[in-house]
Amino acid sequence: MDGDFLMTFMRIVHLSDLHFGTEDTDVVNALKTIIMRATPDLVVVSGDVTQVGSGTQFRAANDFLESLEAPVLVVPGNHDIPRYNLWQRFTNPYRRYRRHIGEELCPVYEAGNVVVVGLNTARRALPHWNWANGAISDDQLDMLENVYEESAARYRVCVFHHPIHDMVNAPLDTVVFGAKRAQEALRRLKVDVVLTGHVHHASLTTLGDDGHKTVFLSASTALSSRLRGQENGFNVIEICNNDIEVQVFSKGRRGFEVMESHAIRMH
Repeated sequence: MDGDFLMTFMRIVHLSDLHFGTEDTDVVNALKTIIMRATPDLVVVSGDVTQVGSGTQFRAANDFLESLEAPVLVVPGNHDIPRYNLWQRFTNPYRRYRRHIGEELCPVYEAGNVVVVGLNTARRALPHWNWANGAISDDQLDMLENVYEESAARYRVCVFHHPIHDMVNAPLDTVVFGAKRAQEALRRLKVDVVLTGHVHHASLTTLGDDGHKTVFLSASTALSSRLRGQENGFNVIEICNNDIEVQVFSKGRRGFEVMESHAIRMH
């Protein structure tokens, strides 16, 4: 991929649902090769770096991320909370995540006139029968607002594991507690791009009007053999002077290839 765009502020590779523990070595190698060819300014991982949150899986995920030779911003997913060790799940659910991936559960990255904020939507337990669902708290939304208000960056990007918008042909129904308040905050704060995962389904939705648009971009699983109707894939986002260019990659016979391209005029 040559991809040299005039006045590019940032090139982001968006991965999600790596699920180390269910990965295929050939897919891992193919993904690493094409990411390094893309020379991203930032690699974003929107959760579920492991399958069951074991130390072995976290170490494998960390080795992969460190091999990419690019800055990485990661948020946890529901699979990154221990599944079988209930004591650890309730007393220290992010111990292994923090040790191997990063201390910050809501990380921030700023460069090239772009500020990226990740929010942790995974929870150790929820008032719902399915603890794989997510939640966004008022404190997290306050943090999001503070980061954006203190930054002079022109473009605002947010990262969740769980999608909070209505996705076309989503293979799973996802409940996110606090989603309505989060959607209102994203509109008020004029967030430009929201990156999500969880459902193993690549999807692009643009919401807003001529005054401001928000691009909601979900990614397929990058590495897992647990597919839901789509092949392994990832996204590349180029934030340019007045436009956002999106390429959706999917695993084919010859490796990862561009399946869709989108150009969205933002400002």
